[in-house]
Amino acid sequence: MHAGADRATAGRFAILAWCCVAAMVAYLQRTAIGVAGGQIREDLGLSVVEFGFVMSGYYWTYALSQLPAGWVGQQIGARNMLMACVAGSSAMTILAAVSPSGQTFALCWLCAGVAIAGIFPSCVQLFVAAFAPTARAFPSGMLSSSMSIGGAISTTLTGFLLASSLMWGNASWRAVFTSYGIIGLLWAMGYAVSSRPTTAPRLHNEDEAGIAASESVIPDESRALSDVLLDFRTWLICAQQFFRAAGYVFYATWFPEFLRMTREVNTASAGRLTSLPLLGVVLGGAIGGVIADFVEYATGSRRLSRQVLGVGSHGLCAVLILVAQFIEDATSATLVISLGSFVFALGASSAYAITMDLGGRHTSTLFGLMNMCGNIGAALCPMVVGLLVNALGWGPILYFFAALYFGAAVCWLGLNPSRRVVA
Repeated sequence: MHAGADRATAGRFAILAWCCVAAMVAYLQRTAIGVAGGQIREDLGLSVVEFGFVMSGYYWTYALSQLPAGWVGQQIGARNMLMACVAGSSAMTILAAVSPSGQTFALCWLCAGVAIAGIFPSCVQLFVAAFAPTARAFPSGMLSSSMSIGGAISTTLTGFLLASSLMWGNASWRAVFTSYGIIGLLWAMGYAVSSRPTTAPRLHNEDEAGIAASESVIPDESRALSDVLLDFRTWLICAQQFFRAAGYVFYATWFPEFLRMTREVNTASAGRLTSLPLLGVVLGGAIGGVIADFVEYATGSRRLSRQVLGVGSHGLCAVLILVAQFIEDATSATLVISLGSFVFALGASSAYAITMDLGGRHTSTLFGLMNMCGNIGAALCPMVVGLLVNALGWGPILYFFAALYFGAAVCWLGLNPSRRVVA
């Protein structure tokens, strides 16, 4: 019995390790375009406007492919879908690297957005199969942190490689993209020949049964897909992700420019300061998963570990951003905003875990729907900020930024994971 439990535990953490590396590879590839953008435009003859459409188009194809990818993952299995998506996005990254024209590059990059769409729905579906409901926040937090780690590695490594004399001048971005694609293909091959960790036994034990009975949690397999889609909490999950993703993307898009225009820092300082809130997201995601699982273990209340943490983290983040509005010093303001990003990320694991609580065997579809809404928010936010700046200037932008997180907190007020909706 003890040996079997050890094998099951090893299997679960093997799943988590493979998924976290897949997340880092995905963000390694998708984030590289921002740093390499100047070289890509010069090499392929793309204007700033044309390149902007390419980058925006990636988010749109990624967002609109989420729900179909989640459904396909249900049909062919999460493990197979995860392998196919990492391999597909990696192949598209390599094809983009050898593109002879801007049009070909754009097509390959949009296809990469489609291919990558199923990675995260597949990961959370694997977590449903391997982790107990009382232990799903931790892998969710680790997966969320791995995304930001991959993005941070990409920005640093891509900049270093592009500046390296060992590369090929203005075409060095091609070597970088090819290398990142090969890394993804190696991951897919390694996962394909690995032992099948998803055969680890499910964790439906007496402790879980007791929590389910006390809180009236619907068992994972009891819900039809129609029940999931008709549940009002599904659409609150989607709404909070819309606000969360729109707020998060501000760090990676307009935040450096905001610092330059409102706090009078130079470009180099703005870049360094921007890394701080991103670091807060990495730390908050990992720690938040541990906190959420501990709260549920200590109290037996999934509502505390999901809903209360979600309301509190997003609400406090919004308050800290409002505080930063009145701080003139750029470093001090950024530190307060970074504390907000850390607090916000504490609730990231709750957002992922609640899709598993309510989705069950339909988790990849529900997560795909949620992530689609999130990426629509991410695509729209930079456009809205640009319009607001054009109309009102940079002064009120932090109010808009805070309003996004307040919106997420309001959504969480209705997200009680233990409420029974099916008799």
